[in-house]
Amino acid sequence: MGGYTYPKAVVFDLDYTVWPCWCDTHITPPLRSTSKNRVTDAYKFNLALYEDVSSIITELVQNDVIIIGASRTATPRIAQELLSLLHIGDKPAIKYFDSLQWGQGSKIKHITKAAKQLQLEDDLKDGQFILFDDEMRNRDVESIRCHFAYVPDEERGLTRQIFEEELTKWTNSRRKQ
Repeated sequence: MGGYTYPKAVVFDLDYTVWPCWCDTHITPPLRSTSKNRVTDAYKFNLALYEDVSSIITELVQNDVIIIGASRTATPRIAQELLSLLHIGDKPAIKYFDSLQWGQGSKIKHITKAAKQLQLEDDLKDGQFILFDDEMRNRDVESIRCHFAYVPDEERGLTRQIFEEELTKWTNSRRKQ
């Protein structure tokens, strides 16, 4: 472990953060597993989680961090199916998420809804949430004291380096308070 601590909750955008596509425009059902960590669609488009995502989610679970998915997808059923077919270890990825928030609109709405559902409103107000997301427009979550962690490379998605750097930034900002 680096020079960081863990927040109460980590929020993941899905498209181009945990997997390399937009599930509402790049994926055509039916979907089928070709292995525990790979899925193919009707046009043989192959999909897997980005390389470091499984170990990051496993680490968060081992450290009792609540995991939330927040996606603007117009096809939540496809996103749910992908999370059900893609595995982390022996379990479907969807089993690692404590809350999944879908639909159009701001990530502020997704995060506040998840915080309410999980009775974490005080933790959110206390700055105990981090959002990993590939879209800079979602930096507006900082207005609700959620740390914004930018995932800039759609080829690599969320990497171990970004994860550790952002946890370190979040930890350092907490120490200054």
